[in-house]
This record gives sequence, C-alpha cells and structure tokens, in this order.
Amino acid sequence: MDDLHASNFIIEQFKKVQSSKVMNSERTHAVHVSNLTGTCMRKPWYEFHQPELPVDYKSICNFFLGTLLHENVELGGRNEISVSANIRTMTPINAEEINNQNFYDCITGTIDDLVDVDGETIIVDKKTANRIPEQPASGYVMQINIYKLLLFINEKIEIKHGAILYLDKPSSFFESKCFVFDLMSLDEIKKMVTEKLDQLKMDSEPRRIVTDKCNWCQFLKICDPYNNGGFGN
Repeated sequence: MDDLHASNFIIEQFKKVQSSKVMNSERTHAVHVSNLTGTCMRKPWYEFHQPELPVDYKSICNFFLGTLLHENVELGGRNEISVSANIRTMTPINAEEINNQNFYDCITGTIDDLVDVDGETIIVDKKTANRIPEQPASGYVMQINIYKLLLFINEKIEIKHGAILYLDKPSSFFESKCFVFDLMSLDEIKKMVTEKLDQLKMDSEPRRIVTDKCNWCQFLKICDPYNNGGFGN
C-alpha cells in the first residue's frame, strides 16, 4: 500500500463528510436572523441580489464545528427552537409560506436554547471563538434581540434577558465565558428589523459602511470599499 495515497484518501474522506454535513443541511430560502445582525447591510443585500458564491473550505470547517456543537449540547429547557414571523404584521408564519410577495416582510431563525434560571427564561446563544472577548460582539447581541421579537410573535412570551456563551476553540472549550444582558424593547427591535428589511428590499445597494470586517467579506471585490469613498458611501 502507498502510505501517502492512503493518508490523502482518508483526509479527503473526512473533508467530504464535513462538506456533506454543512452543504446538505436544509436552510429555507428566506431572510434569516443572521442576515440582519451586521452594521453594514451591503453584504446581506449582495447575498440576495447577486449570484451565490461558492463556500470555501475554511468556512465549511467553521460551520461544521458549529453544527456539531449545536447538535450535541443542550443547556436545558428547550433547544433548537425554530421561529418565523411576518415582522410588518407581527404574525407568525411557517418558513415554507415565505414567498416572493412577502419575502422582505418575514424573517426566520433558530434559537439555540431557552434556559430557566431561578424562574426566569433566558435566550442563550452558543458561540465558538479563537479568543474569548472582553465584551460580547454587538452583532451577537442584536441576534438575540431579534430572537426575542420572533419568540414574542410566535408564543407571546416576552424575554427580558439574553446570554451569549463563548467557548474557546484553542483549549477545546476548556475556557468559557458567559455574558448576560438586558434586551431591547419589542418596539425598538421591530423598528430596527423593519429598517433593515427595507434596505434589503432596495433595487440598489444600501449605504456602504466600512469596518475592519470588510477584509473578510466574500463580496469585498464587488463592493470595493477602499476605492469608493470609504465610510458611509
């Protein structure tokens, strides 16, 4: 047996498993909560108005790790709760009922965990990180606020607090940190989400907001932020 050939074959088999797990997972064609959490709305606008770009292997690895985590870690209470709603009418909707007519009225998402702490329910989201931050990322905080709105529309439950559980990848999750925080009012969340949906609905690109995240955006070449006037253009 050629050892090198066998080694390469086994590695490729593992990569196929990763790709199959990530790429074959069902994801409804709709605006997802994750599309609305960034500061700049150009990236999600491109995702809906430009041809789909291929997923690189590094992204597949990140999605694969996240999939394993979410499939195997239940924090108690309820786990992996799918929620969808028409935000403009504040009514629940099945994700399968989202169509071209209501596409930019509706959002869908999956809440990681609802955890009861001393009689209070908290929305919890799990995140892996190469380094645990001192403060939770603003986009992740926004994500949980949007979950609050979706949960209220679907179940008439108004959650007061959210939490982000950071798990450290280099230490194999030995290191962890949980941030608990107050959530926005329902009116504030609805206003914010509606404004973002309006931007996605536009025929032309929304206003560009240049941040350090532009360097990792898959639409960097299309947007070309550093040669088009910089911040806010």
